[in-house]
Amino acid sequence: MKPLPEAWTLLVENETVQDPSTGNLFPSPPTEVPWTGLLQQRQLSPASAVGNTEFTAGHVVSSYVLLLDPGIEPLPTSKDAFRDADGAIYRIQGRPRQRRMASGSRRPAYIAANVRMVSDMKE
Repeated sequence: MKPLPEAWTLLVENETVQDPSTGNLFPSPPTEVPWTGLLQQRQLSPASAVGNTEFTAGHVVSSYVLLLDPGIEPLPTSKDAFRDADGAIYRIQGRPRQRRMASGSRRPAYIAANVRMVSDMKE
């Protein structure tokens, strides 16, 4: 199976560091792990294809699924994020899952992670 076409960077959160003079805790920079994958968008509402439709507050129209090549360590967790080649950050929602082909090998075919774009919003 050939690798997925897009370059991604896994941003693994590290432990906080304590400043010795003040005792304050500061976040340390994340560890960056290169990865390959493919971002896909899922339409959740059939009405989203129709123009000029108003939705109630909190209505989700679409979501993103990031398909990742298996076999790279560390396995992403719900605390981590991914950065694409353009610098946009996608935070993982839930637990990423390893997926196998429907028949045949028991080796994982890919890792599926539900993500949301967080580059343009405060966390």
